[in-house]
Amino acid sequence: MADDDSASLNRRQFLQSASLAALGPYALTGDSDTASRTSSDDLPALRAKLLDTVPEPVIPERPELKEMYETCWVIGYQQTHYGTPENGFVRWYIDEAFDNRLFQWDLCFALAWAKYGQGALPGMESLDNFYRKQHGDGAIAGVIKELDGSDDQPKDAPWFTRNNLFSWIEYEYYRTTGDASRLERVVPVLRDYARWVKENRRHENGHYYWSGWSSGMDNSPRSVADEFYPPYSWVDYDANEALAAYYLAEMADVTGDTAVAQEFRNLHADLKKLVNREMWSEADQFYWDLDKDGSFLKEKTVASFWPMWGRIADKKHADGLVQHLNNEEEFNRPHRVPTLSADHPEYDPEGDYWRGSVWAPTNHMIVKGLAACGRYELARTIVENHLENVSTVFQETGTVWENYAPESASPGEPASPDFVGWSADGPIAQLIEYYIGIRPDVPSNRIDWMLLTDEKVGVRNLDFGGVTIHLVAEGRVSTEAPIDLTLRTPRSFTLCLQDGENTVEVDVEPSKQAYRVDLRAGTVQRKRE
Repeated sequence: MADDDSASLNRRQFLQSASLAALGPYALTGDSDTASRTSSDDLPALRAKLLDTVPEPVIPERPELKEMYETCWVIGYQQTHYGTPENGFVRWYIDEAFDNRLFQWDLCFALAWAKYGQGALPGMESLDNFYRKQHGDGAIAGVIKELDGSDDQPKDAPWFTRNNLFSWIEYEYYRTTGDASRLERVVPVLRDYARWVKENRRHENGHYYWSGWSSGMDNSPRSVADEFYPPYSWVDYDANEALAAYYLAEMADVTGDTAVAQEFRNLHADLKKLVNREMWSEADQFYWDLDKDGSFLKEKTVASFWPMWGRIADKKHADGLVQHLNNEEEFNRPHRVPTLSADHPEYDPEGDYWRGSVWAPTNHMIVKGLAACGRYELARTIVENHLENVSTVFQETGTVWENYAPESASPGEPASPDFVGWSADGPIAQLIEYYIGIRPDVPSNRIDWMLLTDEKVGVRNLDFGGVTIHLVAEGRVSTEAPIDLTLRTPRSFTLCLQDGENTVEVDVEPSKQAYRVDLRAGTVQRKRE
């Protein structure tokens, strides 16, 4: 339905001058779809040009994390594909690195890191491959074939739908870049999709339903891969549709569509009440799936953490979920966070896919959910643990993997290598947003910096609404010590510096500037250059 091949390539001077396209992952000849990989001789030039374009993390004490960050960009670039006349896809798009199909939630989670591409590789226009295939009644397949662009399954199949993350990543891209050019076009697409899901995947009791494959947790003990039941009511699908409604309302606010904004705020409010009333166990301090009679189906998986990100969980619910995340007999394992609780009889210390493995999408969901509930320190602790384990495996194997073992620093069993794809969420997106702590909010002309480390950290070459800025915090003796900042920017903005308890806003003017900020005292001192 939608068509905009270039919406997110807003640094065209890069592509015009560099010719990453000439070094591309595939070179098409004539009308043929025959493709060949970039030769190894071209890789140094590709790597250099990529890294000149994307943000540069400042983490001098963690060179191994920087090497992994850089390698993920190269692998991600090599995983991109070109559309063909047969599939009707956009000219150039992100691929999830799994097989010859496109998966809805894989792509959305891949865009969580690719939104920092700054023109180096395709981005949001990759979603148009799904939007173009929307049915007249609003349905969008969760999986589409790259060969001919057709749906992988018919609409009545238990695994037709997937995690509805479109509105989240569209709004996240808008916040990160300030580019609102897509919103007017995609709000109607996502409105109709959400309405179709509500009409066709919702029981009379108000809860949503799908299958194990639809949930993405293929072989989880909570479900059957290719059946709607069990469970009858799915906590992750309810929370996922609440998340979609939350961000669709935010997008509609930007476009001025007050009717859509109100419709989906009402849906979110209804789902929040329903989930908290029927799926929360005070005794267990946990959300559960439901059986047909409304009783709890107590399979303890990461699906129960989705309500935090979906803005369903209140403080008391977050408190209970955090207890489970920190429990060493459950989800606080050597590599956090396993997808099945360690006290479950089917937990596998080597992973066995969704019976214990640590996966990028569910880790990102948990981290996002914790941040939404104001639990920034635990979010960063989980990110730090995840990056430690993933970087250890990276140093041993030279790549990132589809999933990881929960009990050791090793790939999951089974797991595929070079999974960029969503497995770059930790090495790129979480590194910038939670390890370093920087989150741009271009529409508000603000950068939020949750600084929870005493290391020297920062980001250089960050595109902020069309200009390049640099932000660096020097190392400190402790996290309670004042912060020495160096900023370089051609535009003014507000820097909102936080440590989880204290907040100081700095009005940054164009130029190179240095500040000393004491968060505990609430003071800002401009320093001489």
